[in-house]
Amino acid sequence: MSADEPGIAVLAAAARAAVASRNGNGDAAGLVLQLVGLDARERSRGGQDDTHIELSSSVDGTEVILQVRDRGEPLNGPAPTLEPLLELGVMTSARAFIEGTGNVTEMRFAMPSHSATLDSGSLEVLGSDTPLSTEEVTMRSLVAADAASLTRCIYRSYGWTYPHPDLYYPERVAASITSGRRVGEVAVTADGEVVGHWGAIFLTPTLVESGLALTDPRFRRRGIAAQLQARVTERLNNSDIVGRVGEPVLTHTATQELVLRSGGAIVGAYLSYGVPVAQVGITDGMLAGRRSLAVHYIEVKPMTEATLWIPRAYEPFVRMVLAHCDWPRSFGEVHRMGDTPDETLLDTTLDSFNKRGEIDVRQIGLDLIEVVDTALDSLRRSGAEVVHVRLPANDPALAVLGEGLTVLGLAYSVMIPSFSEAGDALVLQWIADPEIDTSSWHYYNDDIAQLIGGILAQVHELSDRGAQQRRRAGRRAALFAALDT
Repeated sequence: MSADEPGIAVLAAAARAAVASRNGNGDAAGLVLQLVGLDARERSRGGQDDTHIELSSSVDGTEVILQVRDRGEPLNGPAPTLEPLLELGVMTSARAFIEGTGNVTEMRFAMPSHSATLDSGSLEVLGSDTPLSTEEVTMRSLVAADAASLTRCIYRSYGWTYPHPDLYYPERVAASITSGRRVGEVAVTADGEVVGHWGAIFLTPTLVESGLALTDPRFRRRGIAAQLQARVTERLNNSDIVGRVGEPVLTHTATQELVLRSGGAIVGAYLSYGVPVAQVGITDGMLAGRRSLAVHYIEVKPMTEATLWIPRAYEPFVRMVLAHCDWPRSFGEVHRMGDTPDETLLDTTLDSFNKRGEIDVRQIGLDLIEVVDTALDSLRRSGAEVVHVRLPANDPALAVLGEGLTVLGLAYSVMIPSFSEAGDALVLQWIADPEIDTSSWHYYNDDIAQLIGGILAQVHELSDRGAQQRRRAGRRAALFAALDT
């Protein structure tokens, strides 16, 4: 059995072996190597030794990470046969990328604590008519010991409908706080019970997703959320963070307005971003289809000047974003490429729960279109219904080589300044079903409506264009077949 075609039973056994060894020791790694038969890989790259396989294991919070390194043909995504393991919950995520002269496949397996949710047996969901409390609260930083109390606060406020499901798993929350990936401020009562929260998750060392706000219904109308937001904002302003991103809902204008009043800008939208959720509070009821979200960016540290190299199909959207900002960004003139490397380097990730794939292009090469197309195909075959492609927007090669990305059905999604050390990021999106229900969407102003309306139009245009190209190819094939006869 090759490493590309692992059976479910084999990898399930590998998962059990990995989870049984919580300290990720070498013995467990060796057992996994034997179980999956990775030493049978017979591919080679550049004449290098194709039998050299490295397998390592480590623990990250509530998950065991297995990394397999080999020198085979370049990988553009996790093996499609890993998808059933993701859906079954045996594996929590899979990622594949090229590093140096070899491939890296990273698989995450859950420890038992990863699946331990909040025990809601003795808890009650509090309605909006719950009597208000006069009990005093204290504001302080979120710590790992608050994890269980935070999950209880979420349940009292929203039942099982909060749109960030990871926050219902106390051990996951505690692990992310301990690792420093999650920070926040909480309001607590005298006995230490959390009754309010505002937080942030690190997407990169210098970029966070902020928000994740809630207040126990008994403690509303005191301005607790605003105080917690101010405390989190001050912490982030005094850190190495350069920017904050967030996802205002499209089903109500309140969060969109809040972003603009905070000095932020709407930079695009994630369409069909995740599975439907029930919304409570801002809007009520179960969303009928996959949920879509606007995306905002708030500048925390002053930006340094940078030049953007955006393919012509996506440049109008970036110009719409920049028209309402004073960010020091200019557009470069498109010329022939200079020293562009031959090989494109990228990472791919598959989130089975939301059926969402991500492709992170770390280096643009002359084979950009071919490599991205291969990665897209792999993610689609693995069940992805939406794929995001992140591209380095300050690379002059993007303006030229990126022209063909529309042929792959990739529409504009967002532009995020100072995304990482590589600079700004242009994010494109492929959507399996472009017929998105917008009947419940509301826009705070005409500028937001124009930007997101334009994104929807491009999604439909590129989908229609793909269908037309396939049909033309079919007609040409029939015509030439007749001529041959």
